[in-house]
Parts: sequence; C-alpha cells; structure tokens
Amino acid sequence: MRDFFIVLATILLSKSLYYETYGANFLLIPFFFFLILIIIPNIKNFKVDKVILLYSFSLLGLTLMNLDQSHKQWLVLLIRMLITVMIIHLITFERFSNAFIRIMLILSVISWFGLFIIHYNIQSPLPSFTSVHYIEDIQGRILRNFIFFGVDESFPKYGIHKTSGLWWEPGAFQVFVNLALAFSLINNTITGKRYIIFLITILASLSTTGIVAFSLLSIIYFKKYFKIKSSILYSIPLLALIFGVIFVTPEIYAKLTSFSFMSRYYDVLISIHLFSENIFLGYGYGSQVENARPYAREIIDPELYRYVVPAGTDGITMFIAQVGILGFIFMIPLLYPKYFQHLDLYIRILISLSLFLMFNTQHFTHMLIFIVLIFYGLVGNKKMNYPPKE
Repeated sequence: MRDFFIVLATILLSKSLYYETYGANFLLIPFFFFLILIIIPNIKNFKVDKVILLYSFSLLGLTLMNLDQSHKQWLVLLIRMLITVMIIHLITFERFSNAFIRIMLILSVISWFGLFIIHYNIQSPLPSFTSVHYIEDIQGRILRNFIFFGVDESFPKYGIHKTSGLWWEPGAFQVFVNLALAFSLINNTITGKRYIIFLITILASLSTTGIVAFSLLSIIYFKKYFKIKSSILYSIPLLALIFGVIFVTPEIYAKLTSFSFMSRYYDVLISIHLFSENIFLGYGYGSQVENARPYAREIIDPELYRYVVPAGTDGITMFIAQVGILGFIFMIPLLYPKYFQHLDLYIRILISLSLFLMFNTQHFTHMLIFIVLIFYGLVGNKKMNYPPKE
C-alpha cells in the first residue's frame, strides 16, 4: 500500500487535473515531508547513490551558470530531485513500474465512461477541474469533475468523443498509458488482456502522437509474444494501426494542418533557433515564456500567433535549448535507461523512439515523472539501501 500510494502521488503530481486545480507545485511540499517521515526512522540505512549525486549536482550547477534561468523553476527542480531521490531509494524500478501499470489499467478502464458522459452530456455535481494555461488572454480549460477522470466542457458542446483521463487533454493522458505499456513490455508482464485495455484507451483518446507511440510499442508486443520472425510480418500491426486510424478517425489525419500541429511545429522551430544562438549555456532553465515568445512574435503571423502561441510542448528540445549542448548528455538516462538494457537492441530502439515522441510533444519536462524516469534510468533496477517496509 505504501508503494501504491507513492506511485499514485507521483502520477497525480505530474500535471494531472488534481495537480493543476488544487495547488500545482505547492503540492510537492506535503509529499516531500511525507517521504521524509518514512525515511527518518531508518535514516542510517539511507545512502544516496553516487551516480545520482553527480547527475543532480551537475544539472543544478549547469542551470545556475545561466543568469537568465528562472529561480522559481530552479527551486522546484531541486524539490523534485529530493523527492525522487527518496522514491528510488524506497522503491525499486520493478516495484514502481508494476504499481504504475496497475494504476494506469484502472484509470484507463474508468476513462472509457467519459465517452458516455460526452455522448449524453451528463453534468457532474462536483466542483470543476481547472486546467492551468500560461498563455496570455486565454483562460484555462474547464473540465467536469468525475473524480477518476475529467471531461472538457467543449467536448459535449461540440460532440468531440475523446477521453483524457485525469489530464487536461488526450495528448497528455496518452503519455501515461503508453508508459504503462512500455513498462509491461520491459518487465515481461504484458498480457493480451492488458494490451487490449491499453489499445482501446489510446484509440479512445484519438491522440495522434499516442497512436504512433503505441504502434511502435505494438511491434515489440507482436514480434516478441507471437514469435513472428519476418520483419515484414511484424510490421503488419504498425501498418494496421496507422491505416485503421486514418480511415476510422479521419479527424486525426486532419490534425497535420491543425493549430495543434502548428503549435508543436513552432515550439520545436523556436527551440532550435534559440539553441543555435545559445549553444553552450542555453537561454535559461525554466524561462521559456520570457525568451521563446518574443522570438515567436517575430516569425509567426500576428493573426496566427493567438492560436499557436508557444506552450513548451517540445519538452526535450526545449530542455536542451534552455540548458545548452550538455543537455544532450542529461537526456541519455531518459531515452536510453539502464532499466531496459537487458532487452534486445530493436526493442530498446523502439522504446527510445516512443519515449522521445511522448516527451517531445507534451510539456512534462518540469514535472515529477520526468525526473523519476531519469533517475531510474541512471540506476536501473539496482537495489538501494532501502529503509525496511513496515
């Protein structure tokens, strides 16, 4: 139960609707002290891994070298790192990932009821969730509160049948669903039933990125568990999903010309440009708003800017642009983690591609799940000096 609660808190504190509605980064403080209370009785057994220390001090030092960094975001980064250090010493990656999978299976199935809420335009008696937006003159999204999932007010209004779980949009929800599938493949705990649950959830989200990432992971599932040896045969699931999505839900294909796609395109373009101007130290950690938007106004038509204003959705390229060229090194544990090094090369490549897609199309760089995955990527499933479980 302790592990389950810690993993659930990690998920909810990673930009879920509870996080956005009820305090955002301030919610990290009680979670920090909760972990402290667990650690203190067995503090003598608590020793921080040297690799984690080196990574943490190096990243914190690098971000401080640029005076344009956001002091507030730097402090939040420090708190997230301290929280994650305690998490990885309390829970091995195997235990963390298995709890993560169970939680996401539950949230996935429950999220399907959102389609009925949308179809029948059912109201909730609970106070609404409010998604926080950091865009000038644009109000945050209002979502109906059904405890285990939210429903964007615009979905019933315009007949948009999508599920977004406990996140502000389907694109964010799919990150956690695909992570659960990836963990199942890494831990060799995937079953046909689990795969179907994740498949239905991803398709119900209608997230383009989610479907592409899921398709990449599906190649692993079909090749490994159906013993398909031909490269042509095990690419069939990928092709089937892609073509199925195009024909069954043509609105996803239309996204390639939508404001959503254009916003992500300009996010990457702006990050590349700012990186080229500040290769060594970047333009300042956590200062995306102050630095990216002035440049965006120069290259984006004023009429278009209102709809594609930079939102930092390109998490990885934005992070590298903020901290400089050394940012590539700091991303290695995320994209090539130790916890999957026991797998075949083609599996590692496909999972790495999926992780890149997931985290470079959503703003999770400044969230707890981001640091947790990096730290587990540094230590793998290594057993630390954990305080004994009560």
